[in-house]
Amino acid sequence: MKVIYVNDANLRDLQAEAPDVAMALGNFDGVHLGHQKVVETARQQAMKHQLSLAVLSFSPHPKSVLIPGFEVAYLEPIDQKIEKLEQLGVNIFYVVEFTKELAKVKAVDFIQQYVVGLGAKEIICGFDYTYGAKASGKAETIQQQVPPQIGVTVVEELKWQGQKISSTLIRKYLRECRLQEIRSLLGDYYKTRYSCKNGILPNYSIPNIGKYKILIERDGSISEAIAMVNSKRKILLDYDNPTFDSVLTIKWLEKI
Repeated sequence: MKVIYVNDANLRDLQAEAPDVAMALGNFDGVHLGHQKVVETARQQAMKHQLSLAVLSFSPHPKSVLIPGFEVAYLEPIDQKIEKLEQLGVNIFYVVEFTKELAKVKAVDFIQQYVVGLGAKEIICGFDYTYGAKASGKAETIQQQVPPQIGVTVVEELKWQGQKISSTLIRKYLRECRLQEIRSLLGDYYKTRYSCKNGILPNYSIPNIGKYKILIERDGSISEAIAMVNSKRKILLDYDNPTFDSVLTIKWLEKI
């Protein structure tokens, strides 16, 4: 998968060389089952119309730019998001740099410059997708702002036990230590990476304070262990073979 970072300085050059794509739009924090449904719908459109499959998202989170001092509770850093999108068959991941200037771009101009301008021949988004200045663009307005030959597919809400599957719900369940429910929203256990030297790596959220059963993945092996969460960033591991410079992947199974 090709990862392309987009900003105001390189946008014109990228537009000139952009291939034709079916483009999925969204934030994709956590790449949960709702996001996966959007990407899978885009993949089907790409196959149907013989296009490459692209995803377009933002970094950093808009709230971290627009609200001074706002601390975003990311579910995962961008490198883990990249891994997941690649596993879903995405060919191109456009990462648009979110700035205060971009936040002022009108909805129709955003679609023309960053979506149609980057080769979108089929556009796919979730039912609650918003874009443009003051989030004035909605999923239902995209079709009005693109040439008629460009297809637009809006993916309906995906629910679990009557609630919309969302990154917000996953963060809520992390605070409430409801890890089995999170597995049902992600399609897998929630994962974080942990440095034996520095603790949880940046741009992850972790469950609330408590004691947890976990799986540790390292160098292709998997071990059961116990983690004690002491704060938002610090955990203690009951683990047999920690090495000072190791980076481990932790799967959070359940609270003890």
